[in-house]
Amino acid sequence: MAEARPDRGGARHSEDWYDQSREPVTLRAGDRLFIRCEGGPSSSRLETFPPQLEVRERDGTYLLVDDGPRDAWYYLFLPSEP
Repeated sequence: MAEARPDRGGARHSEDWYDQSREPVTLRAGDRLFIRCEGGPSSSRLETFPPQLEVRERDGTYLLVDDGPRDAWYYLFLPSEP
């Protein structure tokens, strides 16, 4: 379940929600990572772990797709209006 962290910019899963047992490096809360973006105004975002689940932009919202290994995560842009 996502929890709100207003001091860190929105809803996120808890640090323990992610299985990092197969990752080459274990991240801790506050560690930074780049996450690529599909669509929208950005090609990637610098986030802190655990990353935001949704990021609002002027013309839409990025939704985090965090299934699988961390290097496969990405933000998918959903425009506000089609």
